Amino acid sequence: MIRRTHQRLQDPATLVALLIGGQVFAWTLAPALTHSAPPLDVVEGYMWGREWVLATYKHPALPSWALEASRIVTGAVGWPAYLLSQLCIGATFLLVYLLGREVMGRERAAAGTLLLTGIAFYAWPTPEFNHNIAETPLWAALPWALWHAVERRRLVWWVLVGVFAAAGLYAKLSTVLLLVTMAGWILWDVRARQCLRTPGPWLGLAAFLLLATPLALWLYTHELGPLHYAAQRSMQAQGHGLPSFLLSVASNLVGLLAMLWIAGLLGSWRHADPPANKAEPPAPPIVDRAKHYLAVLSAGPLTLAIVSALLSGSSLKSAWGSSMFNLAGLLAVALTAHRFDGRALQRIAVCAAVLLIVVPLGYAVVVLIGPQRDAMRMRVIWPQAQMSERLAAIWARETGKPLRIVGGDNWIAGLVGVSAKDNPSIFTNGDPAYAPWITPERLQREGMLIVWDARTKRIPPALQPLLATHKTGEERFRFQRAKPGKELAVGYAVIPPK
Repeated sequence: MIRRTHQRLQDPATLVALLIGGQVFAWTLAPALTHSAPPLDVVEGYMWGREWVLATYKHPALPSWALEASRIVTGAVGWPAYLLSQLCIGATFLLVYLLGREVMGRERAAAGTLLLTGIAFYAWPTPEFNHNIAETPLWAALPWALWHAVERRRLVWWVLVGVFAAAGLYAKLSTVLLLVTMAGWILWDVRARQCLRTPGPWLGLAAFLLLATPLALWLYTHELGPLHYAAQRSMQAQGHGLPSFLLSVASNLVGLLAMLWIAGLLGSWRHADPPANKAEPPAPPIVDRAKHYLAVLSAGPLTLAIVSALLSGSSLKSAWGSSMFNLAGLLAVALTAHRFDGRALQRIAVCAAVLLIVVPLGYAVVVLIGPQRDAMRMRVIWPQAQMSERLAAIWARETGKPLRIVGGDNWIAGLVGVSAKDNPSIFTNGDPAYAPWITPERLQREGMLIVWDARTKRIPPALQPLLATHKTGEERFRFQRAKPGKELAVGYAVIPPK
């Protein structure tokens, strides 16, 4: 029995299955047990998801649809978002393994997938489900589908390439960086270029255009709003510059490099232990074409992003690179394949297991007992449920009507609205350009609850005149572990329906 279990733990597919299960379990449980409020992007996604719009002024709306669907299915907010995020990461790991199995064999594919646990992008940031995480499995699905399409030359694979490409754009427009890289590889690789003489690529292109056209029309009619937002965000990050971006990206890869060194695949150090199975035949060599494929699809999007930033004089935020490193583990194994053996896979598996235990525990400890400054509390420890319940009750008491619209400080408004029973809409920035679902007629018919942090008093200028002519008040809430007298003061104004 013990021997059989040991043999199963040496099976590459079993290791990847355990990795996925551990990732989903640990990183869903850690925030679910410690958060009293969802992260900022999750709150924002929930509030936008209930509008079922094609896109917002920030991004296409696929992640928001997923969040709203999870709320409808479970009847809850919070833990379904954490689970959804980890399902995306788990799907990414699976697709990376499937691609690696095709180009370098099962053992190396498992090692390249397990190495992803050493990349910080797949750990600490993942409780905050957002567009970066939503596009990650699609960035893994595209290289997997394209390789199969070129190698097997079946129409279904080319259609899948088109479908995944369109879905990637609906997750985040930066998917275009990967699509351009893939197009370049098709033109460069001889076998892929030969496929252009067959119907497959053109059928895939037709599927892509069919699915992406509604989004393209939305962008055109809304004057490319998300692109302007991305440009604005990049300019806000300009003070840090590209060196800071590259340093941040490198720091996120430190764990992967450490795992390579421990496994004996990097540096002069080598383990002296014999291979796990002396009778095991040596793995077949990895063909140069597969290495080129992994290298191009790994480096291409990052290079395009850096060049674009240099040409535009803007900068990049480190989180934008999170989806670009799906293939980093496979590429690392491919480049060190001459040193790879069964023992290296075992060491990498042990490292991955340790990280899947230690890092989520560290995250939970930081949230639960980490130092908190009174002026800058972690958003995930805000008393969201109490805020929503009490302020919604004030609205009901004052108006006798359902709460349909909340506005003011976007963060506070989102916390109030995200779990309110009436599913109110958020009036982002008090501006119909950011929240086209809020019309003047609807405001008059349904009224609005305006809320803000009494310490900062961040209220959109368009809403400030309303405070002088309507009833206002203040409610106080306690943070987790807050000292007496350090409560959160939330101001509110009731704008009743007419």
